[in-house]
Amino acid sequence: MSRFRGLILVAILVVISVVVLAISEVSVLGFTRGGDSPLGLTLGLDLEGGTHLVYKVVPEDGRDPTREDMEGVRNIIDRRVNEFGVSEASVQLLGGGVDSVADRVLVQIPGQTGSAITLNFGADTVLPETLEAFFHNELGRTDATVKQNENLTLTVQLDDIRTEVVDQEGFVITPSEADEWRDAIIDHYPIALQVGYILPQVDPPIVGEDSGVDVTPIDDAETLPTLAEVEAAFASVGRSDADIDEVTAAEGLFSILMYGLDINSTDDDGNPILGEDQRIFAALRDIGTVQFASMQGVLTQWTLGGGGQEAKNVIGTTAQLEFRYRECGDELPASAGIPWPPNGLTPEEWATERCSNPAYFTESATEIDAADLDDAFPSVSQGAIASPIVTLVFNDEGGQAFFDVTSRVSARGDRLAIYLDNTELVAPGVSQGGIAGGRAIIEGGDFTSESVRTIAIQLRSGALPVGLELIQERNVDAVLGKDSLQKSLIAGGVGMILLLIFMIAYYKIPGLVASIALIAYAIMLLGIFKMVPVTLTLSGAAAVILSLGFAVDANVLIAERTKEELRSGRSLLAAITAGFERAWPSIRDGNMSTIIVAVVLFWFGDRFSTSVMQGFALTLAIGVLLSMFTAFFASRLLLRLIALTSIGDRPNLFVPVRDQNQPSDPATGGNS
Repeated sequence: MSRFRGLILVAILVVISVVVLAISEVSVLGFTRGGDSPLGLTLGLDLEGGTHLVYKVVPEDGRDPTREDMEGVRNIIDRRVNEFGVSEASVQLLGGGVDSVADRVLVQIPGQTGSAITLNFGADTVLPETLEAFFHNELGRTDATVKQNENLTLTVQLDDIRTEVVDQEGFVITPSEADEWRDAIIDHYPIALQVGYILPQVDPPIVGEDSGVDVTPIDDAETLPTLAEVEAAFASVGRSDADIDEVTAAEGLFSILMYGLDINSTDDDGNPILGEDQRIFAALRDIGTVQFASMQGVLTQWTLGGGGQEAKNVIGTTAQLEFRYRECGDELPASAGIPWPPNGLTPEEWATERCSNPAYFTESATEIDAADLDDAFPSVSQGAIASPIVTLVFNDEGGQAFFDVTSRVSARGDRLAIYLDNTELVAPGVSQGGIAGGRAIIEGGDFTSESVRTIAIQLRSGALPVGLELIQERNVDAVLGKDSLQKSLIAGGVGMILLLIFMIAYYKIPGLVASIALIAYAIMLLGIFKMVPVTLTLSGAAAVILSLGFAVDANVLIAERTKEELRSGRSLLAAITAGFERAWPSIRDGNMSTIIVAVVLFWFGDRFSTSVMQGFALTLAIGVLLSMFTAFFASRLLLRLIALTSIGDRPNLFVPVRDQNQPSDPATGGNS
């Protein structure tokens, strides 16, 4: 039974590899491998296509970048791209010479093509097919496809999106295509607003003989706002174009239809302002007591992501994390007699606006330093509804600072605002004292699994030492790559078949064994490439073919040494054993020298950021190691197993064709 163990092991590995290759996407222990490419293999830029980005390094103080700046940028981008989940990415410095420093960075990322936009209209008011037709007919983007997600958001998938182009003075030459689309969508899709009024609450008069109160009946029609008053309220905020319909005058119910609502809470200079929706609601409250108000169709989310856009988000931002102490507006007026809440807000509305509207709160720096962040990783919340979060881990000094700040926030009922590159991520309150332990989470309503991964990558890799300006972007066409891949597969298949035919016809039984081992080797090699995963490029394909040559060479050496032992007069089983023992040192030494060369190539590729060289070296090393494994377990054991059968009684089947007429033992002159 012991002689079968090696073959059983090889058979199990081959079966596992076949299953792995047959399933397009494999998930094991939380790791997902595979995709839409042939056999689910990870393909490089030359086979799959990808994103080609060129950035110009722009120090904030206007100085020229130093070598330290450029090396820091390259290292950080390289870490971000690697953690982003792509391999064989190329990050190279461009420009410069003997006496000058490079000032540009080239980033090539395989597979990250296309862009996506995620929209949210606040409710299921826009159908996917309607939005897709709008992109096709109104915006001229026939490549757009729209799908609806489980949370009612819509995702628009596109080949590419034109980014903003600016001149050297910073003036916009060509606006961002996405910004133009956003304005067009806001102007095209209507916003439906319903508002209902009620009679103001009036304390009942004290009725009695000596009360002295003149009881006058209240006329409902005179106390509820009229259509003219509602129209005047909209006109006061510059929205005379709103289509207002009085549904029920006696109940104070109005239906409004409008286009192009601007809900931005900051102006072009970043100063806090009231959004247009807030000003409309304030004007409506000024003319009566609002019982309810609902608004549907407002574009509340517009997120660029997916493919190349997501890669740009990971690479090009500085990832500067900042914690600010947010002092919310006063819950009560500073002095008696002041109308409170301000601007006609209700107490319920003020409870929200005082900490969320920039017009009502102030912010200041905290003692928490982003440099004290040890780690950041994506996760999901543990509540009833799992949602994406980013978990932060601080060192001891950062953990103490975080505890002090959250203690102050909890005691005063204020907020801790967390910003990434001056963009607010979340501003939570703290209800139960300071947060100890040096761990915190960032959770946002519009967070997705992709966005939390991006944020975590940016925070782990650190802030860029200088700014980056995207000066060139293009998608590398994969047509040539697919053609090359198809031709390579055809050439490899034809070569494999011819090789197997030759091995069987010339070496007979050893050739058949070598063919079986070679097929098992190819299946296991592809399975390893999928699960590691190894990115397959054209240079990697060349390394695979080269490693196939080593696998064949090992079997040829075993067959030739076995033939020599047979010619010396040994029995078949003894000849196979001795033949392998004598061939193994040559197989081992030749393969180990190749592995040493692969290690050197990999080291030089890492040293000089030549990912193509690294890919070739890694693919070659894996192939050579696997060829040694199959030669030791498959070829040797399978030959010994066949020798124990009736075929072993015919030694001539183990001798190559050219040696059929040569005597097996020169002393006797007998035939082999």
